[in-house]
Amino acid sequence: MIKRIINTRRWANENSKKSGKSILWFIKDFYTLRAKYKVSKLEYTNYRLHSIDNNFRETFLPYAKAEEYWEILNPRKNAILARDKFIGHSLLSKIGISTAQLYFAYDKESDGENTLILHTAEQVVNKIKQLNIKSFVAKPAADSAHGKGVGVYDVNKIIEFGGSEIKIEDILSCGKMVLFESLIQQTEQMSKINKSSVNTIRMMTALYPNQEVKMIAAFIKIGRAGSCVDNAGCGGNVDCAVNLETGELYNALQFNSWEDTLPIEKHPDSGVKLNGLIIENWDEIKSIVMRWQAQIPYLKTIGWDVAVTDNGPVIVEINNWWDTTGQLFLGKGWHKEVKECYDAWVKYYKNNA
Repeated sequence: MIKRIINTRRWANENSKKSGKSILWFIKDFYTLRAKYKVSKLEYTNYRLHSIDNNFRETFLPYAKAEEYWEILNPRKNAILARDKFIGHSLLSKIGISTAQLYFAYDKESDGENTLILHTAEQVVNKIKQLNIKSFVAKPAADSAHGKGVGVYDVNKIIEFGGSEIKIEDILSCGKMVLFESLIQQTEQMSKINKSSVNTIRMMTALYPNQEVKMIAAFIKIGRAGSCVDNAGCGGNVDCAVNLETGELYNALQFNSWEDTLPIEKHPDSGVKLNGLIIENWDEIKSIVMRWQAQIPYLKTIGWDVAVTDNGPVIVEINNWWDTTGQLFLGKGWHKEVKECYDAWVKYYKNNA
């Protein structure tokens, strides 16, 4: 207990200097938010809740509070549908939701009899030759944050195919099970912003007991030149909020780290103006994704990573749990929207017990 008090005072002392507030004010304000919303120390400092506007403070959904809601909305028994990318891909494909083509998966613990799941490097090499694949995306099937382990590969650069840059075993080491998928060809508009990454829109939807679907919020994740991933967690990436009604981008940010977040107007590499840019065919994209949410009642709220292609939206992956960082990009939280869905399901289960 004494150690906790000392650590809290040290934490408050360090951060009160940055905020310009007294230590007593800082401690009181933190514990007020902690008691009301279950805000953690890390969230309090990362999101600068000590100095940000009241609208953000009052709408912010902390991790601990979200965890409470998710027990009802996306119970753990159903979480594997999103957290295991192989199972998630299989689910989406089965019910007709557009995704990248899954060429095959690698899992050294498989029995080797399944033509879709291979278990040796030799089988992987032979399969790539058989399918005449020129390039592919490899990523771990296990849920991994911030695009960790994801890579885009040119077959001609792989040693086993006559290249000189990388071994197939290195690619296979990114996860226990590794998925090999086709590259998604994004629209010209998205490619102009940054062509090295598939720039995805994180669209968060909520399914209600009456089968109504609402869009909670949306923001776009944009990579930097030369990077194949668009995740802010990789550092130096660009993010913009999306107006749900119009598809217009606003509040563009360059997220280098929690201590280094820079408001911008244009993409730092391509120079494309971001604020004010309207995502083409936004109404159609939004309508399709909301319809897809209705097809997955096992997860009452989903964070969709949506690639925009000439053939419509393509799902890179679904998330049963998405991190809270997007609230920073939006400039406001989504606590009210998530709680509204949660309350509706609590009432429904109570009335139908």
